[in-house]
Amino acid sequence: MPAVFHTSEGDFEATLVAHNPALVDFSASWCGPCRAMAPALEAFAKRRRDSLAVVKVDIDEAPGIAARYSIRSVPTLMLFKNGKPLAMQAGMMSETQLDRFVDEHLLAPERPIAQQDPARPQIKLDW
Repeated sequence: MPAVFHTSEGDFEATLVAHNPALVDFSASWCGPCRAMAPALEAFAKRRRDSLAVVKVDIDEAPGIAARYSIRSVPTLMLFKNGKPLAMQAGMMSETQLDRFVDEHLLAPERPIAQQDPARPQIKLDW
């Protein structure tokens, strides 16, 4: 089994379902920081393969996925749990920073989604 799974538009959802939780690396072949981060990501993936899948998505080969998750720069890492995004971080990270990012969000208790206070009126802006 590979340490880093490569996925495309057609099998992205199935990959997330099969590998839970998953850290998705949105990158591009022309991206210097993505290439520089690759060894740290590979080492992280090998060390954590029993508890987490690392999935790589090339934004040029899968533009629909990048658009769906509003990926604006590469590298961008997104942590998924039960097929849903849990956290996002743009920029290059070291292996230690990857550990910290994943642990901070996977080990934290689930927080409820913020809701609008019904006692406060909504403001409509018609520009």
